Amino acid sequence: MAKSNNKIILIDADVVSHFIKAREIYSINSIFPFEIKLLDKVYKELCDNETWKVEIDNLIEQKALNLIPFPENNELIKKEYYYIKKSLFKGEGESACLAYVRYTNNIIASSNLKDIKNYCGLHKIEYLTTMDFLCEALKNGYYDIKRCNDFISKVLSKKGKLPVTKMEDYKCKKLSFI
Repeated sequence: MAKSNNKIILIDADVVSHFIKAREIYSINSIFPFEIKLLDKVYKELCDNETWKVEIDNLIEQKALNLIPFPENNELIKKEYYYIKKSLFKGEGESACLAYVRYTNNIIASSNLKDIKNYCGLHKIEYLTTMDFLCEALKNGYYDIKRCNDFISKVLSKKGKLPVTKMEDYKCKKLSFI
């Protein structure tokens, strides 16, 4: 799929972990027409899991995931990051992602809806969840229903959280920005 140059998807740790648990991490860049980026603060969170560190380092080396630095020199983003982290009590990676996408007009990928949905709504931030990735993969024929169900099953069997046990039980939302 050709990549769009005007936006990126900034991916949070939970979505990366779902794709790793499902053994589908190499397909993550083929689903949406946007480049996927990983902030260094999210990378640090993911590397707390020693097994994943090796896999994520390989993905970065192979350019399957693109690591970017948190923009420490952007005072607006940095101030928002500290506000989200300290006042809204969000995690390191999530705070960094939310602050970054708020001021760069990009898309966040996170399945922690209780943590991001209100903030994204308030600031008109586009967001994707793991289920949105599955819906889009199914819609564009990249995955079939069996592959989606295998993905969900593998994630759930490895203590990952998803809202359904099979794809047929999920109502895909309309993504106006695709």
